[in-house]
Amino acid sequence: MALLHPCSCTTPPSPSPILPFKNWTPNRLLFTSPALRRRFPPNRLPPRLRAALAVESPAASGKNRGGDSPEILLEVKDLSAAIAESKQPILKGVNLSVYEGEVHVVMGKNGSGKSTFAKVLVGHPDYEVTGGSIVFKGENVLDMDPEERSLAGLFMSFQSPIEIPGVSNIDFLQMAYNARRRKLGQPELSPIEVCGDFLQL
Repeated sequence: MALLHPCSCTTPPSPSPILPFKNWTPNRLLFTSPALRRRFPPNRLPPRLRAALAVESPAASGKNRGGDSPEILLEVKDLSAAIAESKQPILKGVNLSVYEGEVHVVMGKNGSGKSTFAKVLVGHPDYEVTGGSIVFKGENVLDMDPEERSLAGLFMSFQSPIEIPGVSNIDFLQMAYNARRRKLGQPELSPIEVCGDFLQL
């Protein structure tokens, strides 16, 4: 799952939360970079992970936007969900707070609820929210269609996406970027203008 939102680095206001999935066990934790640093000192990490943690993180940088307290980007409170067809409960009491500039990783065994949680966030029709709330950038996500959630910046990005014959990466990026611009009431850009905008980011 990806959160498409320009974030500035801020100091996290609270310790890393834990996701209480059904049949929770200690290996199903939500980590932020500072939590990984405390658990695994840099000299004990493999080189790839050490390099990933060397990237500036909110807690390590101590930066925030002009001294303001960080704004909450995504807040999930007591979320419960069921499979839409069978009504079988699948998520129970999930809580998560993500502030601007934070990076979170949801880890767990196969079948622990990671993908289900992500699909519920983006509004997959196979799942039905039975309790709790989801607020993204101050908006109630449960009142939004999946397309509206995507345009707001909440969507899933697959690790190995299916290739669409005849659609180049720049075509795909241009379509996604222009869809976002249309939502904001801005004019669409040509492929070259899109590349120029990306270079300015």
